[in-house]
Amino acid sequence: MTTATSTKARLGAAASATALVAAVGLFTAIGTDSQASVHHERVLRFGVTFSPHNVVDVPPLKKHEGDYHAGDYATFGDVLSNSKGRPVGTEAGSGLITGVSHAGAQIFFSMAIHLHHGDLTAAGIGSTAPNKDLVVTGGTGSFLGARGHVHALENGDGTGSLSITLR
Repeated sequence: MTTATSTKARLGAAASATALVAAVGLFTAIGTDSQASVHHERVLRFGVTFSPHNVVDVPPLKKHEGDYHAGDYATFGDVLSNSKGRPVGTEAGSGLITGVSHAGAQIFFSMAIHLHHGDLTAAGIGSTAPNKDLVVTGGTGSFLGARGHVHALENGDGTGSLSITLR
């Protein structure tokens, strides 16, 4: 084997070994990160007092109550309370109707949750059903870099609950 061939072989072996070490490190980091997120889960729970129903009807305008179309949307600004019923934050956003069928409406929700130590944002596709699940899309303040999900439940009497699971 010539010196040039020998050097190429050693460099190739070194590059392969470096790539293997980097790959093992990457997989270890990924495994560690996903395990850490499970162990550091935090759930925030709130009572909700919903704002009055406010649907913005865009053309074609509805002909009777409940006659909604894709493009219509609802806006909301709700009060969040702690377990003692004291106001501790707000949630605000909109629900854009993206489709209507015999089964009901498909709605794209986007919202911001304002709390004492920062804000969270969430979005997702839902319906008029009382249960809504959204993904946390970001945060500010102590929630910077937040990820997780939001579950909202409407009781049907203007109140409900909101749980935010952060990872």
